[in-house]
Amino acid sequence: MIGSTIAGCIATTTRSQPEATSPSPEKVTASTPTPAASPSLPKLAGVQEWAEILQGESAQGLTFSNDGRLVHQDKVLLTEIPVSYRSDGVVTYAQRLIVSDPSPSGRFNIVKACEGRTSGAGLCWSVYLVDRKSGTAQKIDIAKYGGLNWVQWTADERYGLFAESMEGVSWFVALDLQTQESKMFEQTTATADLSSFKWIDNRTFEANVFCGEGANCTEQPFRGNISTLFTQ
Repeated sequence: MIGSTIAGCIATTTRSQPEATSPSPEKVTASTPTPAASPSLPKLAGVQEWAEILQGESAQGLTFSNDGRLVHQDKVLLTEIPVSYRSDGVVTYAQRLIVSDPSPSGRFNIVKACEGRTSGAGLCWSVYLVDRKSGTAQKIDIAKYGGLNWVQWTADERYGLFAESMEGVSWFVALDLQTQESKMFEQTTATADLSSFKWIDNRTFEANVFCGEGANCTEQPFRGNISTLFTQ
């Protein structure tokens, strides 16, 4: 769906680290195809307008400091925000952040860290869950490339629901906000219409799918149950 540290026109800031690692592996069991282009800011119906900030800027009460830290109300949540790692040990740090609206209670935000300063320049596949109540930012795994700029919260805020769309299909990913474990539903029959999303109850949701440009499929809406997913 985890550590406590958090994604162009200009070169990215790099530092070396002693241990060579690769981008964080996802915990979900299903795999997603490699996108043809950066999925950092997908233009799909229903995708939310998350705020983009550069160093020195703030959004939703969160500040991306000039020295690359994530700060909330003078409390440093992340001293560094790495996005990706090379096999030679070079780390690429965030040049831009994408911040979701808060959850209904105001407790949680999603923050995506990006390699580049502009849309389409580099991936935004490093994702963090900000918990204002505990004053923490935890790395979470959402699909392979960080998912779309879209999140829904269950009424009790036990789970967050995310989406990824590539090559004509979509996946929904549920995140347990207590354990930070994420699991992926089976892919939809076509691209999900996120603007049609609705909760059936506190664990069950439904969304229509598209067959093509603006055409609704004759397929039944995709329906998923988070409780069932986490017991599989």
